[in-house]
Amino acid sequence: MKKNKKAQSTFEGFPPSHRREYIEWITEARTDETRDKRVATTIEWLLEGKSRNWKYQKK
Repeated sequence: MKKNKKAQSTFEGFPPSHRREYIEWITEARTDETRDKRVATTIEWLLEGKSRNWKYQKK
């Protein structure tokens, strides 16, 4: 995330609970391949300003 300033600033702007959801999701991955996919997805969602469970939030 350090390479992408916008994603990093979005992440830092989230409340601690949202940040923890992303961190736990990434660190719970068992393989490096899965972890890399999750990091890529996280950066993509952060660039869009989405929290980890954005699909389930009421609009």
